[in-house]
Amino acid sequence: MLKTQPALQGRFCPCDAGFFFKIFQMYGGIKVKTLKNKTVRALGALFVCAAFAFGMTACSNGSDTQVVYVPVAKYTVTISSGMTNGSVTADKTSAAKDETVTLTISPASGYKLDTLSVTAEGGASVAVSGTGNSRTFAMPAQDVTVSATFAVTFGLWPQTIKADSVTVNESETETHGAFTYCKGSDGEWYAKIKENAYIYSDGEYKYSDGTTVAQSSANSYKWFKVEPIKWLVLTTDYNGTGKKLLLSEKILANCAYYDYFNVNRTVSEATVYPNNYEHSKVRAFLNGISYQKKADGSAEQAACDDFLNKGFLQSAFTAEELAKIVETTVDNSAGSTIDSGYNLQSADFYACANTSDKVFLLSEREVTTSAYGFAAYDAQGEGNKRIRFPTDYAKASGAYQNATEDMGGWWWLRSPAYGGLVHYVNSYGRANNTFYAAQDDGCVVPALCVSN
Repeated sequence: MLKTQPALQGRFCPCDAGFFFKIFQMYGGIKVKTLKNKTVRALGALFVCAAFAFGMTACSNGSDTQVVYVPVAKYTVTISSGMTNGSVTADKTSAAKDETVTLTISPASGYKLDTLSVTAEGGASVAVSGTGNSRTFAMPAQDVTVSATFAVTFGLWPQTIKADSVTVNESETETHGAFTYCKGSDGEWYAKIKENAYIYSDGEYKYSDGTTVAQSSANSYKWFKVEPIKWLVLTTDYNGTGKKLLLSEKILANCAYYDYFNVNRTVSEATVYPNNYEHSKVRAFLNGISYQKKADGSAEQAACDDFLNKGFLQSAFTAEELAKIVETTVDNSAGSTIDSGYNLQSADFYACANTSDKVFLLSEREVTTSAYGFAAYDAQGEGNKRIRFPTDYAKASGAYQNATEDMGGWWWLRSPAYGGLVHYVNSYGRANNTFYAAQDDGCVVPALCVSN
C-alpha cells in the first residue's frame, strides 16, 4: 500500500530520495484528480504542500487533498566484464531517469583510455560527457551497459582518410621526418600522399569511409589524419632485459623487405643475400638508416639513403619519445628463424649477425611464443592475435588487404627462410609462410622496446 498523508496549506511533507510525491484531490477516499507530480532526489527533502503554489483551488463537498508517495523507477548500470588493462567503476549501480551517473576510469600502468561507450538496453548509444578519467552521463529510462578499452599510445602516424567536412590549410605546416604535415580545419594534422593501391584481382580496396583506394595510374592524392599509434604490450621483460616489448596494433605502412629478389650484394667481403635482415630495406625504413643496394649482377652496388634520418623512427616520434625507446639487441640467429614449437626448419645458412635497433620486426620464434599471447605457427582464422589490419594510409601506400571479413593484411617478419625467402604472417594469422624479399605489397608492423 502506498504511503499517504493529508496535503494541507503550508504543511511540510518529508519525502526521501528515490520517491515521487503526487498530490491528489480525493472525494470519499477516491482519487478524483492528479494535481501535481514531482520527482524527489534530495534525501530528507521537505516540500511545502501549499495549495496555491500547486495551482489548486479550495476543496469542498467532502473532498480533501492527499500526498501519495510513489517509488521512482530505477534502471541498472552494468559494467561490462572482460575489460583488460584497466577498469571502469560507476558511482551507483542503479539510477532513475535523468539522474547523473559518474564513471571513474582507472587505466593500468602505461595504458590510456582508448574507447568508452554507454549502451542502453535497446542498443542506442548514450551520450557521455567529460574528459580525462572522470566521465558522466544522464541515465535513460532503460538499463545500460558500460564498456571500455585501453591501449598504449605512443608516437603519431598518418592513419585515417580525411573526412569530407575537413579542409586542409597547406600553408600551415610541420615537418616530421619524411612527412610535411598540414593543419586541418578540425585542428588536427594531415599528411598527403599519392594513392598507390595494390592491384587486387578480387575487386577494389576501400577506405574506412567506403570510398575506393585509387591505383597509381589515377594520379590521385589524398589526405590522412595523423593519429596516435596504438601498441600491444607483448611482455614487460623482453629477453630478460626488464624492458617492455610493444607491437603495433595495426599495419602502418607498406615496404618491400628488399628491392630485388635474386641479386646478392657484397659487404665487408661477405655475400649478402636478399633475405638478410641486417642489410634489408625494411630495417633501413624502420630506423632511418642507409643500406646497400644493387639492381643486378652487373650493376654498381651503392648506399641507398632514401630513409636516412627520415625513416619510421624519425617520422613517428618526438625527441622526448625517442629518448624513451630503448636501443635493443635484436636476435637474428638461426634459432630465431624457427617457430617456438620447433616444427619449421631453421635458416642456418641465411641467418645474419644480431643488430642493435630502436625499431625492428618480430622473428618467427617471437610471433609463435605463447608467453606473448600467440598461438602455434599454423593457427589461423578469426580471433587470431597475429591478424593485423592495414590503416587507410597503409592501403593508399600499397599494402595488401584480404577481402574476407575479419581477415587482415600480410606482414613481414625479420626471419629469413631457405631459397632466399622471408617469413611472414598471412592475412589469416598463419605464421609459416614465405615470400620473396622483393614482394612489394608486404606490410610493416613495427615493434620496439621501452622502459617499464
